[in-house]
Amino acid sequence: MEYISNNKIALTYGEYVDLFGLDSYKNDKRRNNIIVHGLGGNGRKVYIEYEALKENRKQVIRAKYGDPYEYLAKKPVLNLINWDYEAQKFYEHYVLPNGLKLPACDEDINGKRQINYVDRYTRAASWLNMLSDFTNDKKALKRELKISLAVFWDIVTELIRTQEIGIPANAKRLKEKLKQYQELTEPAQQYELLIEKFRFGNGNAKKIKGAAAEAVLLKLLSDPRKHDYTVVAAAYNKFAESNGQHQVTPGAIGYFKNRNEHILAASREGRKNAYSKYSKHIQRDRASAPLLFVNADDNCLDLFFETETWTELGGTKKSKYYRPMLYVITDTYNDYILGYAVGDRVTHELIYEAFRNAMNHIQTLTGNYYLPHQLQTDRWGLDVKLKNKLAEFYSKVAIFTPQAHGVPQGKYIERSFGVEWHQVLKAMPSNNYAGKNITAKERLSAEYVVQASKDYPKIEEMPAIVETFIKVMRMKPNPKTGISRQQEWLKAFNASEKSKVKIIDTAVKLQLMGKKRAGEPLMLTASGLRPVLEGKKISLDIPDQVIYENHGKKVEVIYDPQNLSEVLITDGKGLRFVARPYQKVPAAIADYQTGDRERIGGLFEAKKQIGALLTQTLEQRVKILDEIHIDPQSLLQAGILIKDLKQGAETLYLEGQYQAESIRPKGQKAVKQATKQQIAAQEPEAEEELNPYDFY
Repeated sequence: MEYISNNKIALTYGEYVDLFGLDSYKNDKRRNNIIVHGLGGNGRKVYIEYEALKENRKQVIRAKYGDPYEYLAKKPVLNLINWDYEAQKFYEHYVLPNGLKLPACDEDINGKRQINYVDRYTRAASWLNMLSDFTNDKKALKRELKISLAVFWDIVTELIRTQEIGIPANAKRLKEKLKQYQELTEPAQQYELLIEKFRFGNGNAKKIKGAAAEAVLLKLLSDPRKHDYTVVAAAYNKFAESNGQHQVTPGAIGYFKNRNEHILAASREGRKNAYSKYSKHIQRDRASAPLLFVNADDNCLDLFFETETWTELGGTKKSKYYRPMLYVITDTYNDYILGYAVGDRVTHELIYEAFRNAMNHIQTLTGNYYLPHQLQTDRWGLDVKLKNKLAEFYSKVAIFTPQAHGVPQGKYIERSFGVEWHQVLKAMPSNNYAGKNITAKERLSAEYVVQASKDYPKIEEMPAIVETFIKVMRMKPNPKTGISRQQEWLKAFNASEKSKVKIIDTAVKLQLMGKKRAGEPLMLTASGLRPVLEGKKISLDIPDQVIYENHGKKVEVIYDPQNLSEVLITDGKGLRFVARPYQKVPAAIADYQTGDRERIGGLFEAKKQIGALLTQTLEQRVKILDEIHIDPQSLLQAGILIKDLKQGAETLYLEGQYQAESIRPKGQKAVKQATKQQIAAQEPEAEEELNPYDFY
């Protein structure tokens, strides 16, 4: 409170807001219930006239400060107080017996007004410093205020009361406190004298003294069964009685437990929850573009379905509370759902199915298949050394960085299963929402669940309902931007060269994520291949050249169950190509459609080319015999030619051991002579049957 122009009394803006609140100030100003001087800002002050206030406001002010005119007459004393910054530094760093520092916040926390004890004790020390100076120098008191010591004490006690200073407002008790303060020679001792230690901590808990007593109590409280404090107190008091310790109450046990919550959390709540709560969270920037960093995780979908199960007696029984497992792949760029798969439980095949779904969705959006740069999942299904089949699959898809055990907050996808996820589930037209985590605070009432279960969809409807849910999540506007996550993702993808780096073709996609057809390998024939995939018999279009060169070869079929329009054919060696379903041609000319005539012509042209190859290839391959002057027909006519001798003759020629022109007759004669010698040598054994495979 201060005097302003024309000796009017006015409250400062801060005093008015402290008494009546900011909302009251704004309302009073808008309704012209107060007269305001000054604009505020840049160090300027705002004042509210006292006399212009309504009577109810004046009563509150008088209750706080007393008569305003008398208060201002006493206010010069306030100008004598110098803020003790050494005291403030002491209180800022002071540690209480309970291991905590003094509260230094004067804001509302959880609806409860907090006291700034650092400010409170610093202000008290500053007042005692002023009182000590002026009581020791009475001349200074008369020189500064021109009042007697008795009047001074009256003014001081009144101001201490109205200003709510943390020292006694009674003159007698105030003088006693000042004497205690002056008797202490060290400033630190003086400052500590003002701390009201009884306000901080349960005095009963001080009875728990010594390492042994604390160890016993910590052990009792760390029991994961979380015994009631009365049970723990009874057990501890048995120890205390036999070891000369004080008895404690359940309240003291509770206080001790709260003080040591961080030590007990791992045992009482589990290491996973404790680690998440007490370990510092590493804050990260999201990926700067799509496909740079994707997450994958399972989620027990909070939707109920009606299903039938077999009983031990061979019958069936209905269950209305079946919940499927959903495996989801999201892009951390904006939590966009790239792919998913749904099933009874999480398996390796369910994970592969989700990745196939993601690749197909990316191809639908962009026109090509793209792999992500980095992948993060939990460690489900992985071995310690990350060497099993699933770990190898992850490593082929992207740089694989699995999340540490028990740290779910490390994955962005965990946050995707939050508020927005459940908002959509609640609004699903199937009306089978199961509640946010069936044991959480937001679970549904039992009465509602029983009533709603009458109309739960059957398990056969689950794929369509889950697909609808995923579509809604993809197309729902992002609350931060107002446009759908799919639009965000696609726009950012088209603008980023990084996102397009890991482009792959169909063959690579099927090699990475395809499913091998069950059963024995199939044989390539002129009819192509007709495998049964996912219960469907499919005729595959095999290129003419492949049939010609690999007729009769056994091959495997690798396919994507979600996209049977392209499959990978391989023999596990050098043969590998992508085949698509065969498109039959119409037999009747009347059934021809646009392009059929050209297509049929192309098919016949391909057959002609293969027909030509049937003769031309052989002719090309045997031309070498003319070059090396070997006539297989004459060899046949000459009689039986032993394979070793024939090969020897050819080798001699190729090694250039004789000139063709000069030795051709001699060579032919030698061959005939050698043949006769061989036949003569075999005449005694002529009765034995000759093996035709030993020749040629």
